[in-house]
Amino acid sequence: MSRVLLVCPEPLGHQHPAGVGIRFLEIARALRREKHQVIVLSPDAGVIEGCEAGAVDAVSIRSSSLRSDVALVQGHIGNEYFAHATEIPTAVDLYDPYVIENLHYFKSHGGQVFTHDRQTLLRSMEMGDFFLCASESQRLFYLGMLLACGRLTPETFTQDSTLNTLITIVPFGVQPLAPTRPTDKSVCPTSHRLLFGGIYDWYEPRLAIDAVALARRTISDLTLTFTYHPNPLTTPQGKSAEALQYVASRSYGNFVNFQSWVPYAERGSFFDGFGAALITFRPSLETDLAMRTRIFDFLWAGLPIISSPAPGTDPILKQYDAGRTAAGNSPEELADAILEILTVPGLQLQISENARRWAEFHQWPVLLEPFLEFCRNPRTAPRREGIPLPDRASSRRPSLLSRFRRLSGMSTRTSS
Repeated sequence: MSRVLLVCPEPLGHQHPAGVGIRFLEIARALRREKHQVIVLSPDAGVIEGCEAGAVDAVSIRSSSLRSDVALVQGHIGNEYFAHATEIPTAVDLYDPYVIENLHYFKSHGGQVFTHDRQTLLRSMEMGDFFLCASESQRLFYLGMLLACGRLTPETFTQDSTLNTLITIVPFGVQPLAPTRPTDKSVCPTSHRLLFGGIYDWYEPRLAIDAVALARRTISDLTLTFTYHPNPLTTPQGKSAEALQYVASRSYGNFVNFQSWVPYAERGSFFDGFGAALITFRPSLETDLAMRTRIFDFLWAGLPIISSPAPGTDPILKQYDAGRTAAGNSPEELADAILEILTVPGLQLQISENARRWAEFHQWPVLLEPFLEFCRNPRTAPRREGIPLPDRASSRRPSLLSRFRRLSGMSTRTSS
C-alpha cells in the first residue's frame, strides 16, 4: 500500500465541510479502507479518523511529501504545495472550476482574483502528473487548457489516445444510503419545508424566494430555508447578504429562514425535516461546467429536487425522474414545479424513491477507483512549463510558397 498525502484547501476541524472539504474527507476514508497510510494537511490541521493531520505550511508540506509516495492537491493551496514539496507523483483535483466560479467576483473584487486564479490553475496544470475532473464537459474544458499548457502532446496522445492516463472523470459521490425518508405525513409534519442550503455568489436566491412566495398562494405553510456558509472569511457572501436584505425589504421573514450549516455527520436527519429541495441560478459558463455538490447530497437523502436548468444535472433528474427542472427559469415555472411535487398524490414519495435509486449506484468507493488506482501504482508524467511560441515577426506573414501550397490543397479538396 502507498503513503498518500492529501493537501486540502478548506478547513476540516470544524466538522462542517463544504464541497471541497467533503470530497477530501471521503477520499481519505476510501484510502483508509484500502489500508493506505494517509496524511491530511489543511488550513486548520483538521483531523480525519485514521489519518495523520497537520497544518498547511512550507515545513509541513516539505516534511510530509518526503514521507509520501503520492499526493493529491486542489485549488489555490497548490501554489504552496508545488513551491515546497519534494517531487513525488501528484494528482490535481479540478472538479471545482474555481477559475470560472470566481468570475462572479469581478465587480466586487476586481481583476486580481481572476489573475491569481488563472496563474494558479496554469501552474497546477504544468506541474501535475494526473488530473481529476467531475464531468465530460469539464474534461473537454481542461483538455483544451492542457493542450495550451503543452501537456497534451503527440507523445501523450500516442501513448494513450483516450488520454485517460492524463485526465479522468471522478464525479462527486455519496455515502451508503441514508435511512428511508418518513412517508407518513402524520409523523412528518414538515413536508412543506423547502431546503436551499448555502448561498454562493453564482446562485440566485431571490429567484427561489419569489417562487416560494408565489407557491404560498396555494400552500400557505410553505417555507424556504437557507444555511450560512461555514467558511465566510474565505468565501465571499455577496449573494447571501443580498438575500437577507431582500427578505427584510419584502417582509418575507415569516417563511424564509436562515440557519447555521449543519455538521456533515448530522445532515441525514437534517434533510429528513424537508419535503423537497430548491436550487436556483442563472445561465452562465459556470452553470455549464458545474457539478453541484448539493444536488448529489439531496439525491442521497431522497429529497425531490426543483432546479434551474443546468447541463451537468438536468440529465440525472430526467433519467431518474428525481425532480423537476424549470426550463424557462422563471418564478412562475419554479412555483408550478413546487406545487406539482408537493400536491400531486404519491408523487413526492415516488420521486424520493427514484432519487435514492440514483444514489445506490454512485457510491464514493466506486467513483474514486481511477484515483485509487493511481495511488496503488503512482506514476509521474513529463512536465512542460509552457511551450515556445513561434516568432511573431517571422510568422506574421506566410511565405509565398506556403500560400501556394495551401491554395493548391484547397483546390484539390474542392475538386474531389
